[in-house]
Amino acid sequence: MRKFHVRKLLLLPGAGFLAAGLWAFPATAVPNSPGTPSGSSARWAAIKGSVIDDFGKPVAGVLVRRKSGAGNAITDANGNFSLSADPGETLVFSHPGFRAVEATAGEDLRVRMLPSLQDSDSLYHILYGQQRKATSVAAIAQIGQRSLNRTFSTSLHGMMAGRLAGFNLSYVPGIPGDESFSPEMRGSSPMIMIDGAPARNMTNINPEQIESVTLLKDALSTAMYGMRASNGILLITTRKGEQTSGQRISFTAGVGTSQMLKSYKELSAYDYARLYNEAQANDGIPATYSQQDLDHYRNGTDPIGHPDVDWRNEVLKKNALMQRYDLNISGARGNARYFVDLNYTNQAGPFKTDAVNKYNTNADMQRYLVRSNVDVQINRSISASLNLSGRIQNNNEPGGFGPNIMQEIRNTPRNAYPVFNPDGSLGGNSTYSENIYGITMRSGYANRYAREVNAELNIRADLSDITPGMWFRVGGSYYTNFAEYIVRIKRNAVYQQYTDPVTGETSYLKTGEDTDMSNSRESSSTERFFNTDAQLGWTRGFGQHHFNAMLGLNYDNRILGSQLAQFFLGGAARLQYDYAEKYMFEAVVGRNGTNRYHPDRRYGTFPAFGIGWNLAKEDFLSAANWLNMLKLRATYGLTGDAFNSTRTSGSGESYFVYNQYYVGGTGYSFGTSHSAVSGVREGTLNNPFISWEKARKFNVGLDVEALDNRVAFTADFYNDLYTDLLLTRGTATALLGIGYPQENLGKSRVKGMEFTATYRGTAGALSYYVTGVLSAQHGINVYLDETARPYPWLVRTGNYAGMQYGYQADGLYRSEDEIERGTWIDGYRPKPGDIRYKDLNGDGRINQFDQSLITPEKPRVNYGLNLGFGWKGLDLSILFQGTGNRYSSVAIYEFAENGKGNAFEHHLGRWTPETAATATYPRLTIGSNFNNSQASSYWIRNTSYLRLRNAELGYNVPERFARRFRLASARFFLNGTNLLTWSKFKDTDPENLNGNYPVSRVMYAGINIKL
Repeated sequence: MRKFHVRKLLLLPGAGFLAAGLWAFPATAVPNSPGTPSGSSARWAAIKGSVIDDFGKPVAGVLVRRKSGAGNAITDANGNFSLSADPGETLVFSHPGFRAVEATAGEDLRVRMLPSLQDSDSLYHILYGQQRKATSVAAIAQIGQRSLNRTFSTSLHGMMAGRLAGFNLSYVPGIPGDESFSPEMRGSSPMIMIDGAPARNMTNINPEQIESVTLLKDALSTAMYGMRASNGILLITTRKGEQTSGQRISFTAGVGTSQMLKSYKELSAYDYARLYNEAQANDGIPATYSQQDLDHYRNGTDPIGHPDVDWRNEVLKKNALMQRYDLNISGARGNARYFVDLNYTNQAGPFKTDAVNKYNTNADMQRYLVRSNVDVQINRSISASLNLSGRIQNNNEPGGFGPNIMQEIRNTPRNAYPVFNPDGSLGGNSTYSENIYGITMRSGYANRYAREVNAELNIRADLSDITPGMWFRVGGSYYTNFAEYIVRIKRNAVYQQYTDPVTGETSYLKTGEDTDMSNSRESSSTERFFNTDAQLGWTRGFGQHHFNAMLGLNYDNRILGSQLAQFFLGGAARLQYDYAEKYMFEAVVGRNGTNRYHPDRRYGTFPAFGIGWNLAKEDFLSAANWLNMLKLRATYGLTGDAFNSTRTSGSGESYFVYNQYYVGGTGYSFGTSHSAVSGVREGTLNNPFISWEKARKFNVGLDVEALDNRVAFTADFYNDLYTDLLLTRGTATALLGIGYPQENLGKSRVKGMEFTATYRGTAGALSYYVTGVLSAQHGINVYLDETARPYPWLVRTGNYAGMQYGYQADGLYRSEDEIERGTWIDGYRPKPGDIRYKDLNGDGRINQFDQSLITPEKPRVNYGLNLGFGWKGLDLSILFQGTGNRYSSVAIYEFAENGKGNAFEHHLGRWTPETAATATYPRLTIGSNFNNSQASSYWIRNTSYLRLRNAELGYNVPERFARRFRLASARFFLNGTNLLTWSKFKDTDPENLNGNYPVSRVMYAGINIKL
C-alpha cells in the first residue's frame, strides 16, 4: 500500500487563498494499486477534469475526493486533476478560499467553485508588512472586502458596525453625504491609515477597492507610531492585481431605496391645542384655545384658520432612490500587475421638489471614486508600485439647508400655519416667519463640491545578494483635498389670512420680504499631507528558528486648513522571532516627535514587547489531533497621543501652547482729540512643559482553532493606564485674572474584554458559518485635579469615565402636602407634577451639593452575530448588531422657546391629578421649567438596542447559462440594511436621540457579472 504524508502549505504574501491545512497530495493520488481501488469492478476509470473560479480562471490546490471510499487528488497550477473513481459517483471539491462543491464523476468534468462565504483571516496586515496569524502575539482583528460589501453605507465606518470585536460606532444620521460617524476602538477614536500612509480621513472609500481593514489595538501593534498610537490604528489595505496571468473584470450594478425610520411623533393640532391649554392652566395663564378652536382642530372644518399640517408628509418623500455602479479590472501581464476600480454612487435626498423650479432643491449626493494600483517588477531585484486614487463628490441641498429644515419640522406645531393660503401665498405669521414648504422648495439651493487626490509611490529592493533575506523599501505619498460651497438662496415672505369680524372682508398680514436669489462662494476646507518613509528589513530562517527584523524612518507633514504646518519625524524598529511556531517573541520601539512642543522636549521613546506560546505544538498535546492551535499571548508597552495637546481650538493660541500669546485688548484715548490706540493683553498662560498624553498598555489573549480550523475562538483582556492627560487645573483661582493653560495632570484607566467565536462547516453542498463578537469596556477616572469636595458623592475621581452627573430624581410631587414636607431647589417652589429630588446631604435644600452620578456604572457592551449560508448557487448572510448598558439623557421638552415649540406623543403621558400614580412625564408648562429641566436621573433612559443591521440573499446563475451570454459568472442579490430594531426605548430610533434627521432603512437589489 502506498503511504502519504500530510504537509501544510505555506501562506505567502499576495498569493491569495493558499491551502493552509490543505492535504498536499500528488496530482493523482490513489491509495491502492494504479487504476482500480480495492473491491472495484472494471467500471473504474481515471476521471479527468478541471476546476475554475467565478472568473472562469483555473484554481490550483483544490482537494478532490470521493464522497464514499478512499481516493484523493489535488488540482495543479492549471486547475486540472485526475482521479480514479466510478463514473456517476459523487466527488467533493474543497479549498479554504472557496465553498465546497459536489459534482458527479464523468468525462471531462468541469467544476466551478464560488468564493468562500467568509474572508480569510490567516494573514494579518500590520505596520510596514504582513504577519501570519499563527505567529502573531498582538491584539489584532481583521475584516475583508467580502464582508464590508454587504452593508450599504457611504462611509467605511458604517460598513464595519457589528463585525469586529473592540470596534464600536456612534452614528449621527444626516442628509446623504453628511452623516457623522464616530468610530471607537477600545474607547478611543483610532488613527486611520491607508496602505501604510497615516493622517487622512479617506473613509469615503468603495468597499470593492478594499482588500482588508485591520484593527491594531494594543501597544505592540502600534508603538512604532509612538505619540500617535494610543488610540489604536485602523489600517486599510487596498486591493492589488492578481499574480496569476490573465485579466479579471467585475461589474456590479445596484438600485435601491431608503426609507426613514421612526422619529419622535408630533402631536396632532387638536392634541397640541388641548395640551397647550393645560400647560397654561398649570402656569396660571388664561387658555389660548377656545372650545370652538378645539372643535375646528378635531373636525378639520377650518384648514386655513385652524390648520393641521403633517409637515413630514408635506415635504419629505416616503422613499428616496439610490444607485451604485462599480467596475474593476485586475490581472497581470508580463512583469506588471494591476488593479483598477471605478465607482459611481448616486443617492437622492429625502425632500420633495417643485416642478416649477429649473434647478434641483433636493439633498442629493453624487460621488465618483477611482483607484489604480500598479505593481511592476523592474528587474530581478527591484520592484515598484504606484497607487493613485481620487474622489469627486457633489452634494446638493435646499436653500433652507437640510439640517435646518429637519429641525424646523421637529419644532413647528402642526397648527402653526397652513402650507398655502387660498390665494396661493405661503402661510405663516409673525411667530413663524419661515414656511417649511418655502424653505424646502422655494429658497434656492446650495452645492458643495469636494475633490480628493492621493498618490503613493513605493520602491522595493531585494538585497539577498548582500545577505539572504535582506530587503529595502522607500516610499512617499501625497494627499490633498479641497471643498467649496456655492450658495444660491432666496427668502420668501409669508402671509396670515385675516377676516374682519364686522365686514367679513379677507386680507393678508405680511411677514418678511421676498428677496432675489443671492450668489456666494466660499472655500470650506482644504488639507494637504505629505508622507515619506524608508525601511531596511531582514527575514531569515535557521532550521526551526525564524527571524524578522526591520528598521524604519518616517516623516509626515500635515497642513489642515489655515493652520501652520505640523510635522512628525521619527524612527522605528521591530524584531520578531518564533521557534517552530511554538514559542514567539516580538519587540518594537518607536522614537518620534512633533514641532508643536518645545524644542527641548519634542521627542519621546515608545517601546513594547510581546510573547506567545502555542501549546498545540507541544508533545504532551500531540495526541489531540482535533486541536490546531492553542496559543497564549501577552503584550505590554508605552504609547502616546500628541493630537489632544496639539490640535487647535481655532483661536490661534493653541497652535504652539508652549509660547505665550497676546491678543487684542481695550482701546485707550490720549489727548484732547480722543485718538484711540488699540491695546493688547496676555492670552491664556503658556505651558512650556506641555507634552503628549501617555498610555501604558497591557493585553493578554488566547487563540484557539480546532477541528481542522472549523472552530475558532479569540479572547483578549486589556488593562490600559493613561497618564499625563490634558486638564485645566481644577484648583485654579480667578484672582489671577487670566486663563490657566492645559497641563498634563490627569490619569485614567481603561479595562475591557473582547471575544470572537466562529464555527464554519459543510454538510454536502451546504456551506455555513456563525461568527459572534462581544466586547465590554469601561474607563475609570484615576485622577482629576478637582477642587476640594465636601461630600463623597461629589467626587469624580475614582468613578467611571464618561458618566453623567445631576440630581437624583425621587418621582413626581403628587400634592401640596408632599411639597410642604419635601425639599426644593434653591429659588424655586415646586408644584404638583414637578420632579422631586433627593436631598443627599440632608440640609433641607437642593443645590449643587446634592448632585451625584446619575447613570449606572456598568461597562458598555457591544456585540454582533454574523450568519452565513451557501447552498449550490444560493447564499444568505445575516448580521445582527447591538449594544447593551447604553444609558442616555433624553429630554425632548414641550412648548419650548416660550411656547413656540412643538409637543410630541410622549407628552400625552404627562402628570395630571387624575394620572398622578401612573404619569411618565412631569406636568406640562409653557417654555422652560427651571425645576424639571435640571440634569437628573429622571431623564436617563436605557437606549440599548439590537438591530438586524444587514441581510443579503444572493443567487449565482449556473455556469451553462452565464456562458450563453459570454460571462464567466452572474450573481443577483437582494440587500437590506437597518431592517429591524428591538429596544426598550420606544419614543424614537435609539440611534436618533436628538430627533432631527431619522435613521434610514435601505433596500437594495443588484447584479454582479464577471468576465
